[in-house]
Amino acid sequence: MSDDRTPIHIDFFADVICPWCYVGWEAVKRAVEQRPHLAATLAWRTFALNPDSPKEGVDRQAYYAQRAAADPDRAKATREALIAAAEAAGAPMDLNAAAILPNTIDAHRVIHWAAGQGRAESMIDALFAAYFVRGENIGDARVLAALAGGVGLDGALIAELLASDADVETMLHFHMAAHRLGVSGVPVAIFQRKTMAMGAETPERYGKAIDAALAA
Repeated sequence: MSDDRTPIHIDFFADVICPWCYVGWEAVKRAVEQRPHLAATLAWRTFALNPDSPKEGVDRQAYYAQRAAADPDRAKATREALIAAAEAAGAPMDLNAAAILPNTIDAHRVIHWAAGQGRAESMIDALFAAYFVRGENIGDARVLAALAGGVGLDGALIAELLASDADVETMLHFHMAAHRLGVSGVPVAIFQRKTMAMGAETPERYGKAIDAALAA
C-alpha cells in the first residue's frame, strides 16, 4: 500500500533535562499531528547541557537557586513563562519533582540505542515523563534500564551496555558536531535541513515553520 503523504525531515537538538526542550518536543509533535498529510521523520540530535558534570549529578535545587540568585525577578518570570508554555504544549511538568540534575550522556546513549530499534521517540517520551513528571534520576543506570525495558528494549542488555563505555565517545562527538553547526543552546529544530526554529515554540509556530520549509 503506497503512502501518499508528503515527507518532511525534522532534526531536533535537545537535552532531556532541559524543560524548554520538553516543551518544544511536545509542541513539534503536536504540530506534526495537526498535519496528517505529512509523513514526518523526527530525528533526535544529542546536545548535553552539562557534559562535564559529575556522573552522579548535582543537587538540582541548589543549582537553580544559585542561578536565580543573580536576578530573582527574571528567574520568577522565566518559571511562569515555562509553566504557561508547558500547558500550551500539553507537556505535564512538576518543576519540583526531581532532586538530582543528572549528567545526561548515559540518557543520550540509551536514546541512541533505542533509535537503532526504531524506538527513539518512545524512549524520549519515557525519559521526559520520568524526569519532569515523576522526578526520577535519569542519570541512574538502573532507572535508565527500567525505562528502556518499558518501551520494549532489552533492559538487561541496556544495563550491561551502560556499565561499559560503549558509545560515550559517540555521544560527545554528536554534541560537538551540534556546536560546529552553530547550536549553542537548545532546543533547536531544523525542518528539511533549511528552516530553523531556535528555542521552544508553540505548535502553531512550529507548524508555520514546517509549512515554510515545504514551500521553500
